[in-house]
Amino acid sequence: MPFGVIGIALYICYKVWKTFGVKPGIIWALLSGLIIFWWVAVPRIFEINTPRAFSIIGYLFLPFTVFLFVLIIIASLVSFTLWCFLRVKFDEKNKFLFMIIVAAAMVCYGYYEAKDVRTREISVPADKLPENVQAIRIVQISDLHIGRDFDPDRLVKVIKIVDAAAPDLIVLTGDIVDRGMMSEDYYIEKLSSMKARLGRFAVTGNHELYSGVDRAVGFMRRAGYIVLRSEWRDIGPLVIAGVDDKGGWVFSEQYDGYDLLSTLPEDARRKFVLFLKHRPQVHPGSIGLFDLQLSGHTHGGQIWPLVYLTNHLHGIKQGLSVFEGGALYVSNGTGHWGPPIRFFTPPEVTIINVVRAQ
Repeated sequence: MPFGVIGIALYICYKVWKTFGVKPGIIWALLSGLIIFWWVAVPRIFEINTPRAFSIIGYLFLPFTVFLFVLIIIASLVSFTLWCFLRVKFDEKNKFLFMIIVAAAMVCYGYYEAKDVRTREISVPADKLPENVQAIRIVQISDLHIGRDFDPDRLVKVIKIVDAAAPDLIVLTGDIVDRGMMSEDYYIEKLSSMKARLGRFAVTGNHELYSGVDRAVGFMRRAGYIVLRSEWRDIGPLVIAGVDDKGGWVFSEQYDGYDLLSTLPEDARRKFVLFLKHRPQVHPGSIGLFDLQLSGHTHGGQIWPLVYLTNHLHGIKQGLSVFEGGALYVSNGTGHWGPPIRFFTPPEVTIINVVRAQ
């Protein structure tokens, strides 16, 4: 459990004690400890399968705590300003109760947004497509995090979106599998039901490593996906290449890819090169060796305003970035990790239309 969240929870316990008295403060502290420690931390540390309802409540309490903390800081600044200039003072108890209601409303909206998987469609011009091919339709799924707390209904929604898109190619850009995945055969059946005429490909993300990379790779292969592990394939109208994620710290930089892309033969480079890599970093030497890199990992920050921190730490923003010699698309992710909420960063299934340049 991140020390930052524990520190925030302790600070809120102090604010409850200061605002409402000792007894409410102790009750809040005990409740916070029960939810955060027993319903979130302990099951993950010791791989204990607690009832899903407990996990949901625990994970919703985490963003509630963070939202409440942010509201307390904002309210303190506003109250200080109003007192300095207008000598206006609010009742502390009413103010705190109002902030609890607002934080709860933010969590409710975030819970709804996390379930609302959307379709995001972009077009990428290409001058390397064969003369008889006007466009290639690619579906990208990323960061599903099929694990202990995964909701199977999410995958059903994703399959409907993919079927409606009728893609030529399906790619999974990492973190599809997570710790504690149950009903493996069910998910294999669902993932294998998605079809594409040019094939289905995948790369690993850091959570495949955390959950056991051999099992994760075997899972995706059993579902009918070709897992590209520092390898490439010629699939007719384009070349597709992919690399493994190396794991490590979530914000660690991985600029690999050059060693693979630099070995592509000349006839492969004359085709449109699609590069799959979980983390959205681009090796400087790789620029010009691929036409489009598809990545995920960042979740778009998952909870606004963490998007700004995520963009800063990864040095890239979500969405499409075009640069000299290629382009990079960073997906918001199709699922979520940890708290089952998203706040102004909706989950997506991405449809990429690679179209002949005019």
